[in-house]
Amino acid sequence: MFKRVSAAVLSAAMICSLAACSGQSSTETTTAAAASQTAAGASAETTAGAASAGGEFILGSPQPLTGVNAQAAQATLNGIMLAVEELNAEGGLNGQTIKLVTYDDQGSPEEAVKIANKMVEVDKVDAVIGPLLSTCQMAQGALLNDAKIPTIGIGLSPSFMENGWDYIVRSSLNSDYVMKILAQNMVDLDIHSLAIFSGQDDSSKKAAGSMKAEAEAVGITVTTTETYVDGDTDFSGQAAKLINTKPDAIYAATYANVQPIIAKQLRQFGFEGLCFNKELFQADSLRVAGSAANGWIFAYPYISYKTVEECDIPNMKEFIVKYEEKYGALPYHEGAMRGYDAVKVLAEGIKNAGSTDPDAIMAGIKSINGLEGLGGTFDYTSGDGEGLHSCNSYVIADEKYTVLDKWVGDGGFEAFRAGK
Repeated sequence: MFKRVSAAVLSAAMICSLAACSGQSSTETTTAAAASQTAAGASAETTAGAASAGGEFILGSPQPLTGVNAQAAQATLNGIMLAVEELNAEGGLNGQTIKLVTYDDQGSPEEAVKIANKMVEVDKVDAVIGPLLSTCQMAQGALLNDAKIPTIGIGLSPSFMENGWDYIVRSSLNSDYVMKILAQNMVDLDIHSLAIFSGQDDSSKKAAGSMKAEAEAVGITVTTTETYVDGDTDFSGQAAKLINTKPDAIYAATYANVQPIIAKQLRQFGFEGLCFNKELFQADSLRVAGSAANGWIFAYPYISYKTVEECDIPNMKEFIVKYEEKYGALPYHEGAMRGYDAVKVLAEGIKNAGSTDPDAIMAGIKSINGLEGLGGTFDYTSGDGEGLHSCNSYVIADEKYTVLDKWVGDGGFEAFRAGK
């Protein structure tokens, strides 16, 4: 059965999620800006099965709005909605008002395929902002590509971009690029041995395998690879095995929901070395982990800031201020930035094309060069479907994010290694 997000269901999901991360009790509509809200705050129906006639551009976006990734997915959807609202205020896409159609894919590849079918056959979507989870993007990719639906992927795994799909590009950063950056960081920090801790989902397994290959390519010995199952909270056995191999550093291919648990347990078991993460160590995770997060390093385009004042990137600060004004809190998860950038990439592609024809949209996207987004400067002209190819590396020091090069230059690494 399709999991359609009706007015009542979507409203309830958004109220619960936003209450959890911001204390906000009202909910925003997920359709075009013209859609009205009821007095009770319920959003308008998001899946009216109309084609893009009557001046509407139908934009689909399935996200894992229930389950362990629900809060991250809600932040992602919030970022998408904010971008849609801004574009509609500016006249929409090529003169068409954007109508956003959202579904809960539950983080299930099987559900993702069902939803993709419905978006194509019933909703008649003109484009799709893909799901947060790469496994779901991978599952529905062929269907969307065969239907010639321009799709902006926001997952991190290399997998879905390895299929040569003509109608799918990515606006987030391919995790394979991150692994190359981290491997070089390790060389620069005099790391000679590495233990790997990985989840068993596609994105984590791919990242762990890529990290192993990149580390070994630069002469770093991988001492062991331990895994965990999504939903686990006791990693004491794996932590002991990782530490017993006496690595210089530990690499974690994990999602945000287990970041603070792993950080705390590794430190509790006595590991005092550097830790590297496959993606951003989230601000909410940092709050929970506290000092256990110090010495964690990641390479990532986005930072989920704890306060506006911490942000010194002008366009990012502008975004998080707008986000806080609209939703009552800073983004819980950097998926908000991923979603926002994805919509802006789509809009730039349509602007370049001067058309909403699928082939014209894709040609317009692939001609983007120099688009300044929250994650960096987007350039699709290399032909690989990837808009971002590099990013900064950061370290957590004194429970705050610091650019890695600055930390090293200021003596932070020497102090950390000396145990100060």
